[in-house]
Amino acid sequence: MSKQVAVLFCPGRGSYGRDELGFIGRHLREGEVRDALTIADAARVTANRPTISELDAAERFRPGLHLDGTNAAELIYFSTMAHLEALRDDFEIVAIAGNSLGWYTALPASGALSAADGWRLVSTMARLQQRAEGAQLLTTTIDSEWRPDPDLIAATDRALATVASRGDDWFVARSIRLGGHEVLAGTTQGVQALLQGLPKVDSGERSFPFQLAGHGPFHTALCGQVAERASQELANLPFRHPAVHLIDGRGNVHSPWAADPAELLHYTTTTQVLTTYDFTASVRTAIREFNPDVLLCAGPGTSLRAPVGHVVLAEGFRGIRDKAELFGRELVRAEC
Repeated sequence: MSKQVAVLFCPGRGSYGRDELGFIGRHLREGEVRDALTIADAARVTANRPTISELDAAERFRPGLHLDGTNAAELIYFSTMAHLEALRDDFEIVAIAGNSLGWYTALPASGALSAADGWRLVSTMARLQQRAEGAQLLTTTIDSEWRPDPDLIAATDRALATVASRGDDWFVARSIRLGGHEVLAGTTQGVQALLQGLPKVDSGERSFPFQLAGHGPFHTALCGQVAERASQELANLPFRHPAVHLIDGRGNVHSPWAADPAELLHYTTTTQVLTTYDFTASVRTAIREFNPDVLLCAGPGTSLRAPVGHVVLAEGFRGIRDKAELFGRELVRAEC
């Protein structure tokens, strides 16, 4: 029996929570990813930090520890990389994309980096991003049926423009386009003003907008020093041609036969650090260019299932334009 053709999406920050404890241990196999985890754990022991294996195997979830930026980034990275090996048993993965931090995972998942070099990238960026002062929030621009809401879209644009007009201390910008949601970022002062100025929306499951705990002003001009240091510290990161298609945060495809390793390095350490990460465009490209049987959301967690679903409805992929019909199909899957 032939495997279903899939495009894989790697999750970003916030995807490893209390329900994901033990995720790495459940999925990890012998091979390159386990070897990379051994290297990472040894480096953490040397630095007098808890190992990723210990954090994953903890009896209880400790937010102050597990959600610490450097810990969370590596937990998410190794969770997705371990999960990928199991997913390949059941799906033919023809392209890989990621959301924000998930882009770093998409690189080794596609073969553009080794698993150990992917860990080096993730750990370095997590460390550098802690130095960027600012915050992120999540808001929504869709209605309860996941259709674009023109009033919410217009109100978001107005709030961004109004807060930004106050001056540099109120710098705000779009950080991530996330299906029908928006991640906005800026100075702490600017984000607090946005929280007051954006429309309040109760979706039943959560209320928007809300600040994302422990998140900095990722994918904005406030990360200038992060990009500068990343370019220096990761200049020798050995990028190579991916083994499968790689979709970046602009919706561009880097193919196995035409990808430019130098361009991938520059995009990773500079471009996407400073500019909006358009996950919506990544999903749109996956749909239009690859027409997969399955849009596959890797673990940990299921945080990307809804944003991917938003884009499916907006595109009318496979004729699906209704939320209820989307839920009744197995097109968008989170195999955790």
